[in-house]
Amino acid sequence: MSTLSFRRFTNAYALREVDPAALIELLRPHAAHLAANGAMLPTDPDRLDIERVEVALLTTSVGELPIDLLDALWHIHEMSTPAGMESLLSAVEQAGLNLPHDHLAPADIATRVWLADAELLRRCHTELSVSRRRSFETFVPAKGTVLAWVPPGPEKIAALDGAVAAWYSANRRGLGARVLFFDHGDELRFLVRHGGPYRREGSLDDGKPGCVRYRPMAHGVVTFNRKTWELRINGGTKKERTAYRELVGQHIFGRRDMFPPDPDRYDLEPLRAVGRRSLVCTDVGGLASVRLVELSLYVGGPYHRRKVEKADDVLVALEAAGETIASDSLLTSATFEVRFADGRKPRPVTIRHGNTASYTRDDDAELIESFLRRRGFVKGTREVAHAALASA
Repeated sequence: MSTLSFRRFTNAYALREVDPAALIELLRPHAAHLAANGAMLPTDPDRLDIERVEVALLTTSVGELPIDLLDALWHIHEMSTPAGMESLLSAVEQAGLNLPHDHLAPADIATRVWLADAELLRRCHTELSVSRRRSFETFVPAKGTVLAWVPPGPEKIAALDGAVAAWYSANRRGLGARVLFFDHGDELRFLVRHGGPYRREGSLDDGKPGCVRYRPMAHGVVTFNRKTWELRINGGTKKERTAYRELVGQHIFGRRDMFPPDPDRYDLEPLRAVGRRSLVCTDVGGLASVRLVELSLYVGGPYHRRKVEKADDVLVALEAAGETIASDSLLTSATFEVRFADGRKPRPVTIRHGNTASYTRDDDAELIESFLRRRGFVKGTREVAHAALASA
């Protein structure tokens, strides 16, 4: 794990968020460790001295805490939020697990799910964590590819899982990489849980210098849209993203080169060519308005000049000043303020010349991509759309 942060387990008030009976059950395997540090676990939950438990945890250096207790506390802490609670309740219902009663705080639910099925909580945590990813590279099938969708069976998922694990092991990221598969109808999501490069960090415990050694946990995400046949990838390094693209192509679609590199998917030229008309979104259900609030340009020259235009509405501001977007510049990135028809707070979306889009929320992607295709910001839209319809 990359960060050990016990914001919800470092004072008596936070520990009281967890039902004492569930907390005792969680801590029981570590009773000897707690007792050695002054905290006895009673059989009666009403007699639990939470403050002593907290002191026992705080006075033990991170390097000396049992690793499985660290693992439990970290994951429970991460999922003890309203969003974590919602994710866990949905998973519990699907798995057929029973929670004792309705009066459960998020920390109670996280603790009880961990006790019942720790791997289920880890899976929910992974999906919740990567769903926050906001910057994706997008790829489309190679030209001339016959698009015939076949849902991946367990054997394909297993093959992908094994190939990804082997890749991370060969690239000195440790053992244990996993691929978790989620089918959301028109969108398929592959979540990759893996280790990062090994770390050594200086530490200071009880005034004595030392060294903490660990391998941080990291995540990558690959999504595939059945409607558009677009593969979107968020990963750590360029080499990792390439591995995701090729391995998903090979094991899910049968071709390693199914999704070739595409450095020029997005084109910001419509902003210069048609101005405010490029932001019309009335034909995209779910969108209310789109405004350009920031535009980056590369002018070049002997000093490699760059310019950034920022305003409440850049195109309106340029018109008011009697100016236009310089014809000799390269439009390198654009940030739009997107307002949704359901009244949600406007959110920024940044498109970079190439194939990278950044969203405040990943679930905005489908609407935004539809808008970009309709307004000509996506190259090759007609060909891809035609192929997708033919395979539907």
